[in-house]
Amino acid sequence: MIRIGIDVGGTFTKAVAVDRTSGQIMARAVVPTTHRAPSGVAEGAVAALLDLLAQERIRQDEIAFLTLSTTQAVNALLEGDVAPVGILAIGPRRERRQIQRLTRIERIDLAPGRTVPLHYVYLDRESVSESSLREAITRLRTAGAAVLAVSAAYAVEDRSSELMALEVAKEFDIPATAGSQLTGLYGLQVRTLTAAVNASILPKMRETTAWLRTALWEASIRAPMMILTGDLSIAPIEQLAELPATSILSGPAASVAGALSSEPAVEALFVEVGGTSTNLGVIRNGRPALRYVRILHHPTCLRSVDVHIAGIGGGSLIRIDRGRLIGIGPRSAHIAGLPYASFAREVTPPFRLEIVAPQPGDRPDYAVVRDAQGRRVALTVTDAANVLGLLPPDDYAAGNRDLACAAFEPLAASLGKSVDEVAREVLLAATDTLVPLARELLQEYDVRQPRIIGLGGGASVLVPLLAQRLALPGTITPHAEIMASIGDATSPLSYLEEVQVRSGSDLLSAVERVEHRLIALGAEPKSIQVVAEPIPERHASRIRAVALESSLCPTTTPRIDRARAQQLAAEALGVASERVHLQFENTHYWVFSTTVRSGFWLFRRERRALAVVDRTGAICFRADDGWCRVIHGDWDISSLRRSHGCACAIVGSRCLLFDRALPDDLPFESAESACLLVAQPLRA
Repeated sequence: MIRIGIDVGGTFTKAVAVDRTSGQIMARAVVPTTHRAPSGVAEGAVAALLDLLAQERIRQDEIAFLTLSTTQAVNALLEGDVAPVGILAIGPRRERRQIQRLTRIERIDLAPGRTVPLHYVYLDRESVSESSLREAITRLRTAGAAVLAVSAAYAVEDRSSELMALEVAKEFDIPATAGSQLTGLYGLQVRTLTAAVNASILPKMRETTAWLRTALWEASIRAPMMILTGDLSIAPIEQLAELPATSILSGPAASVAGALSSEPAVEALFVEVGGTSTNLGVIRNGRPALRYVRILHHPTCLRSVDVHIAGIGGGSLIRIDRGRLIGIGPRSAHIAGLPYASFAREVTPPFRLEIVAPQPGDRPDYAVVRDAQGRRVALTVTDAANVLGLLPPDDYAAGNRDLACAAFEPLAASLGKSVDEVAREVLLAATDTLVPLARELLQEYDVRQPRIIGLGGGASVLVPLLAQRLALPGTITPHAEIMASIGDATSPLSYLEEVQVRSGSDLLSAVERVEHRLIALGAEPKSIQVVAEPIPERHASRIRAVALESSLCPTTTPRIDRARAQQLAAEALGVASERVHLQFENTHYWVFSTTVRSGFWLFRRERRALAVVDRTGAICFRADDGWCRVIHGDWDISSLRRSHGCACAIVGSRCLLFDRALPDDLPFESAESACLLVAQPLRA
């Protein structure tokens, strides 16, 4: 049995087949992404899958699991491929004016010159009924709305009015989204806007989902198909049809998931170099940092891997003006429809230089070359790396160096420099764009001892140079060019939810709800581990559950052993591995500690640093100074509840984190041993 991962990128759609037991790559396939095909990107996804199966003669019934990541949701928004949205707002009569102020959104800008058409109706909650909802939806449809966004005040506590509106919308066959489907947090204005954004792309994404299902059925593929979301959750493909906005930035999320599955890291800067752009983000405590997505200047409640995007990639074109190099990109060879000079097999030197505008409206300052037969090729960042011989012969981006040098000769002549000098200038200009973004991320997340992880087909072109500029160690992951597809194929079942909680009992109820969701997807209950951490600024909690085993298909994500966990704990605490000692261990977690001494004589101080590591290599809890206690049988935690600082409770498969002392009403009932940790505030 095998697992399939398919990543639908902006330029290429890539698929891999991974053996479910060994995790070895059995086959791979790459096809151009079919943006303009009658069935959209679904056509390319299925074509890549069928190509994959044909290579190894894999039978359809051997496929246990398919997971997809896609850029289509963000592309639909950027291109303005959206439907007119009717916002149906609901709130208490006594707060009507305030609710209307928060939910009557005048404008949603998606990109320069592209907006979401909006229509609005408000209902008092006291008058909500099936008949009043039918009347409201009819008014919105008459005004021109093609989809519905339902947003009720206090739906975090009571979803009944939103759910009723969704049921009535089905009678009208109008696609609809409710704000409570997207978040469990307060914030009516942001929930409303997010619901409207999601609703606007429902028709497009429902078409894509239907095409995928039809094509897979016709290909006799009956395996479950899932979607990887931007926050690394795994959901049935139906979520792409109902909550497509959650798939924003799922491609970068898949790449990072693939890299971490092969080599856990405590702190890192990941740099994914594609053909047109480069994604940069950070890994903290073994997980990629998350953020709330902003669409242009609009905040949303959508979570995703925090990615800074630079308009520089391996295929970026060179721009010149008046005998000097003035920039790199943002246009690429892919946009211009030209081959890279290093990979243009049918052209022959000598070449002559031409200055072009890749797209209508672009400035004519992009450099390309044409051979004697009139065939044009692009001069790219990747070609510059090939000119200088910087790429290993077996690298994905390695091409014909002689051809690249010949193509750069007329450019070098026009600039009055040697071919090597121009190539170095091109690579320096490209990394100039990445350096400030990288430094900004490292400073924002206070990442002190990172290494750089290179991902994407162009990683070897820019990552070593960026690492050199930042004076940081850097590595290129194996199979970097297909890492997103590997991440799709190897990611375990997981789910992330943010909830508003008022008590310890509320938190445990939310944890159980998340666990049941994964079990419904086929997760083995005993393999589920849950980490709940506070969101102090929102008085809420973020709950992430991961299932290391599934009845659908055993995960290919490796579990680390105790020795590797000790190394990661030492890295997190900034000490040598032999100075870290095990304090607690169960099926899901290890707790390590180390003693740190500072000062001299009367001023000598001693503190105990702690780290909790889970079986996937993530650091779930870290404290510079604290203590832990292993508890058996009946628990007396009154002393812990009086402690200052933050706390952590490991009970079986659950790791519960608090930004204060343990709640008084948090029930602890477990037959197995537990570990309670408290982080003390550091003294000045």
